[in-house]
Amino acid sequence: MSASDVVTDQPLDTARRFIAAFNARDAEALRKLVSEDVELRKVDGDALRGEDGLRALLTAADDLDLRLVPLRAGTVQQASDGATRVAIPLRELIGPDDIERVAEFELRDGRIVAFAVRPYTTTN
Repeated sequence: MSASDVVTDQPLDTARRFIAAFNARDAEALRKLVSEDVELRKVDGDALRGEDGLRALLTAADDLDLRLVPLRAGTVQQASDGATRVAIPLRELIGPDDIERVAEFELRDGRIVAFAVRPYTTTN
């Protein structure tokens, strides 16, 4: 395993690296951060999965000129099921539109197993 293949044990750092790779449309960097069967959850409840899902996500983001800009550091919570959950408030920039959202990550064994961008609420 090379140094570039090492996944950090710092959940917030992993989530930030995911956002940076997403914004750069760096599929290789994203693959190193996620599990093989990563679930990329959509607002409507559907999900994209795995490497094909990552490709579809990046294509859609590129088509929409979508960027994610973190607003604050974020929070980390250990779940009773063994997962680590990270939430990062951010701005979702789609062309000229600027919408406040929260990026939600679920990590297991240092890798992202689920990702979603949800509407921001005052409880986030």
